[in-house]
Amino acid sequence: MEKILGIVYAYDVKDGYQEILDLGFSWVRMEICFPWEDKMFGTLSPKYLKCKEEIRRAHEAGMQIMPSTPGMGGYYYDEVKKETYYQDAWPAFAGEKGSEIYYKNVAAACEFICSDLGELAGNLWQCMNEIDIPTFSGSYPPEVTTGTARASAEGIVRANPEAKCGINLSRYHEDGLKIADMVYAPGHKFGYIGDDQYFGSWQGKTVESWNDVIEALYERYQLPVVANEWGYSSGGRVMEERPDPSVLPEGIPDVCYEKSWFHQVEGGHTQEVQAEYLRRGLQIFAENPHVLGSFLFCFKDAAHCYHCGASDCPSECYWGITDVEGKPKKAYEVVRKAIKDYY
Repeated sequence: MEKILGIVYAYDVKDGYQEILDLGFSWVRMEICFPWEDKMFGTLSPKYLKCKEEIRRAHEAGMQIMPSTPGMGGYYYDEVKKETYYQDAWPAFAGEKGSEIYYKNVAAACEFICSDLGELAGNLWQCMNEIDIPTFSGSYPPEVTTGTARASAEGIVRANPEAKCGINLSRYHEDGLKIADMVYAPGHKFGYIGDDQYFGSWQGKTVESWNDVIEALYERYQLPVVANEWGYSSGGRVMEERPDPSVLPEGIPDVCYEKSWFHQVEGGHTQEVQAEYLRRGLQIFAENPHVLGSFLFCFKDAAHCYHCGASDCPSECYWGITDVEGKPKKAYEVVRKAIKDYY
């Protein structure tokens, strides 16, 4: 089976698609938002049209696209208001969250998105993003977030029976597995189980821990595994003691608050450590028979953190294999060689 080898679209890759293809990646995960601005099947919103146009650009450059459907919403920094707050992804006219009409409209919207994108989208879809954590699920109860994910997949599969849908957990953890158990209950329309892991950055352990997660997920759900997001931050100091959660502003991770990591692999958060980490990760995903594919986070460093707005925040600013100007970091050529060696 040919492995899906992808990268997450983040922080405007500009005209970098050919460069990404030349490195050896053939897939890119891209977000698509709710389509209409006034009513169901009404006027297409400028935001949706912009998302679709970027997907078109990537596709015409030669990339295969894994769309990520609208989630519940998320905490994002507003550059105009200079604050972080929760922004809903589904408008009020889609129906009261958790109601029958709401789930019907979720399925209808995702069916429309799949049909509207047509050949621009591949057969691999991510339904929402990290619904197992408040960063993206907000205060919505698990029954609503999981019901939304299931309805999303139902709509996509109606439009494209060949589609392989899945969710992506924020990481392998007990609360996440409870969410996944609800999503993958009998009657689901999913074809893979996805997971995001940032061992050594957001979590402890090392890149080697991916093997344990892959085996555990495969055994639990009997579905192929996709690493929807993975990577290692090349920058940021490390602190041992986390701040008291009570002092954190709403929607701000502790990493943003302290501008520090609380985990690292041996050698710290450097370009050299990042390079070896990514080489080994690519090898693990290539060799594990239960892995359908992986999506590296990401190509280019962020100029600003979307959680807090800072330009020096390790939470988002140092994940790329190129810097904010597009200049290759140490991992760039290492990734190219690893793809050639293992794929």
